[in-house]
Amino acid sequence: MATLDINEANLVDAEEINWRLIVWPVVAVLILVVGGFAFYYYQQNQREQTELAARTALLAAKTPEDMIKVADQFSNTDGATMALLSAADASFGKHDFASAISDYQRIISTAGTNPELRDAAQAGLGSAYEAASKPDDAIKAYIAVGDRGAASSYAPYAYFSAARIDEQRGDKEGQRQMLTKAASLDPESAFVKQAQMKLKEMQPPMTFPASMPAPAK
Repeated sequence: MATLDINEANLVDAEEINWRLIVWPVVAVLILVVGGFAFYYYQQNQREQTELAARTALLAAKTPEDMIKVADQFSNTDGATMALLSAADASFGKHDFASAISDYQRIISTAGTNPELRDAAQAGLGSAYEAASKPDDAIKAYIAVGDRGAASSYAPYAYFSAARIDEQRGDKEGQRQMLTKAASLDPESAFVKQAQMKLKEMQPPMTFPASMPAPAK
């Protein structure tokens, strides 16, 4: 019967050891990847369930106080942000501008807030300051949104609103600056079109030297 000599036996052992060195790390990586995906989908499902519960609770809330309770119960969710926005809007409708300002500011200062919802709160904050006869604070709030430019769908509205306040105060230069910034944004926006029209209206009429006749109409 043929037998393996010592060198052949060592070669077989070496091959088995090398195979294990390859397989086990691969298996370990697979376990980590699969476990990671499972944990991610678990977290995603939990978040979706929490968001659904927050939306359901918000539908049942009737007063700003109830809406704030929803925000407190489901903190760090889009549902909580929507609850605060609803509370702020409801307070605004009741002319309780101090409460509206507080709720808008809470949204803005919360880390991880959805950018679009934060912009909505920032624009709302400008409106609340404006209604509360605080034009300087209102303009600052509006500009914070406007300066987000193309990244925010609220930017044209914010710049146009700031321009309106400057117009009311007789600040023509400030009005022109805000309108110019608004006019450079999304051409499909109604506020951008209004800003462009306003700028044309603000252009001084053309004058001609006495020796030069005006062009025929």
